[in-house]
Amino acid sequence: MKSAKTNCTKTLEKSLRPLISVVVIFDKLRKEKLDRLMGSIKDQIKEYPAEILFIHESNISLQPPEFSLPIRYFNIPEKQGIPFNRNQGIKYAQGDIIVFIDDDCWVQEKWLSSLVKPLFQDSKLFAVTSGTKIPSSNFLGDLGFPGGGSLGFEKMWVVSADNFTNHLAAGNCALRRTVFDKIGLFDETLKLGAEDAELSHRLEQASIPIKYVPEGHAFHEARTTLPSFIRWQLRRGRANYHFKKKVGKVASFVKLRVWSAKNILRENKTNPRLPIVVGLLIASAGLQQLGYLLEKYT
Repeated sequence: MKSAKTNCTKTLEKSLRPLISVVVIFDKLRKEKLDRLMGSIKDQIKEYPAEILFIHESNISLQPPEFSLPIRYFNIPEKQGIPFNRNQGIKYAQGDIIVFIDDDCWVQEKWLSSLVKPLFQDSKLFAVTSGTKIPSSNFLGDLGFPGGGSLGFEKMWVVSADNFTNHLAAGNCALRRTVFDKIGLFDETLKLGAEDAELSHRLEQASIPIKYVPEGHAFHEARTTLPSFIRWQLRRGRANYHFKKKVGKVASFVKLRVWSAKNILRENKTNPRLPIVVGLLIASAGLQQLGYLLEKYT
């Protein structure tokens, strides 16, 4: 009798657990951004047993805004790096499927179902990703440069005819919790970024495919100022240094960036802004190389 009661309790506990954990990480509690994101999620999150985790990177715990959604708030140490923050989300998540979305994004109405449906349909699939679209803003922002927001994921990363890719966009993806048992968590030594590229590398090494779902896209704010562009490129260069130290040979990654640069040029070949795009491509390469050298020698 006791055994039957114990099994019944375990079954009940399992049924009460969320199936999906949506993890939102931020360093500053910006109510207007969270309002926008939660407003875009609120209807679709109700379709599943799900929870939303606010992972707040700050040494000061603040009262988060109230939403009529199943939100759990966690305060974590600040300045530990992006992969540390993502791993904290995994640590506190209760769901079997973990979905990452950034707080400066908002999503379209089929976003969540598009990401998780392939995992429901194929038990051997462990990772699903999609891209981001950048709404119209100003001249610089509309270039979507060089992250490919204006071009699309398929022009920046290789996607096969049956919609598989070797790159996971950590800011918009769904992962089975069990995948981390197979390949480990995000690498916390990559504090400056490139944690998604490094995890993608391990997924590929383990022969774990990544399903790309174009209909699962989110929207991301544009970078609309030159200083923000410069800071972004320097940070990417610094992150590239640590990424290269971690994975070793990066010839395939360099080849991919050359390919994506050609796609950017091809997309703009008849546009009057082409000279500016060329200038930004050159500036991007130079700034990233400068960031790389600064990180290497300092």
